[in-house]
Amino acid sequence: MLMKSLTGTFFNGRFGKVLTQVIGKPGSLRFRLIRDTVGVMVIQALSRGLGFAISVVLARLLSVREFGLYSLAISVLSFLLVPAAFGFPQLLVREIAAYRVKGEFALIRGLLCFTQRTSLLASLGIALLGGLVLWASSNRFSGEAVHVLALAFVALPFWALLQIYGDALRGFGQILTGQWVSMVMLPLCFLILVGTVWVFLGRIANASLALGLHIAAASIALALAFYLLRSQVNRSVPSNVLSPNTAIWLRGALSLAFLTLLSLIPQHAGVLMLGWIRSAEEVGLYKVAFQTAALIPSGYLAVNTAIAPTLAQLYAVRNMAKLRKVMLSACAVATVFGLPLLLLFTVKGVWFLRLVFGEAFAGSATALAIITGGQMIYAITGPLRLFLIMSGHENKATLSIGIGSAFYLLSNIALIQLLGLNGAAMAFALTWVVTSLLNLCFVLQIFRTKFLGPGGKA
Repeated sequence: MLMKSLTGTFFNGRFGKVLTQVIGKPGSLRFRLIRDTVGVMVIQALSRGLGFAISVVLARLLSVREFGLYSLAISVLSFLLVPAAFGFPQLLVREIAAYRVKGEFALIRGLLCFTQRTSLLASLGIALLGGLVLWASSNRFSGEAVHVLALAFVALPFWALLQIYGDALRGFGQILTGQWVSMVMLPLCFLILVGTVWVFLGRIANASLALGLHIAAASIALALAFYLLRSQVNRSVPSNVLSPNTAIWLRGALSLAFLTLLSLIPQHAGVLMLGWIRSAEEVGLYKVAFQTAALIPSGYLAVNTAIAPTLAQLYAVRNMAKLRKVMLSACAVATVFGLPLLLLFTVKGVWFLRLVFGEAFAGSATALAIITGGQMIYAITGPLRLFLIMSGHENKATLSIGIGSAFYLLSNIALIQLLGLNGAAMAFALTWVVTSLLNLCFVLQIFRTKFLGPGGKA
């Protein structure tokens, strides 16, 4: 009561009234979206900081070889997480949000049971298959490498379920809680365990011990995520009845998994094709330019995380006015956050590269400017792609990124031959122009057919 009284007094004051005009009243949709967006940005920044701290700590505690083995295992684990999660993370956010607003609570319980069981079976199957492949080819690896990779397969089910629980919480509107358990708890617990072992033993002996601590940290984070999700379900879902809709869920999950895999092509194929066609030097220059420009979508990624359940709910109740308002606001926020970096990387790109990476990387300034343009288009039009997914039209999003990826691969081959790393940058930027135009056409088509009557009238 005291907190509510103090909050009411604050927002009734002069400064509070001005603040209310900017961010909306407490409890309003605008207030909640702004709060969640800012919170997600803070959590993502904390997650990146913890990831960087882990790299620094392990690099100092392990030898170069052992740190390389640990990094290899984490990369393998990250790649296998896509098929292990089976497209369920985005499906959970969309379907739980829609079922809640429509009061279909039995379907929520059925979906949670189906996704947990399927993801667990998929991750165990992938881990078993990976273990068999590793055993069959063990003569090609050192004993330590085999142990580390085997532990990575053991960690896969923990990672998959942790991601599913975090995104299920997002579907219930617990945006910050879901992000916290899936992005912060694991690295935080890992650092605490590493620090504890270092205090008692004085060292981290090898990569296998580091992976073992990683699995222990994942189990702690998973236990917390399970408890939070179960508490949320008990509070929010009154019915104990399970209602399956397996065929629709499976079709949607497969489509979303395929969409995720296609989305990886513009992110990684440029490096691979440059290495194949040109030289390692150009690969290094392109990688620096790409990683630098990848800072631009940070605002868009935070906004999309916050608005995803809202888009699903508004579409479920066919609230066209609020849908359009939320999407335009998300595009505006992505533009505001990306614009300063766009100006910095295009106008002062050479200066920035020299300052941060050194004189040797100044030659990637042109590629940085081009990729920056592509990343800006990717950020501004991101809400269109998210709307297609959250409204159940992931097949259209898959079609657009599929066409864009095919265009990217073909244009990459031609442009890299002609222009080297600048050609790879141009292919990336043009790909997002093509993909974004397709997404825009699909969204306009959906708005016309779903929300407008004959003749285009509401």
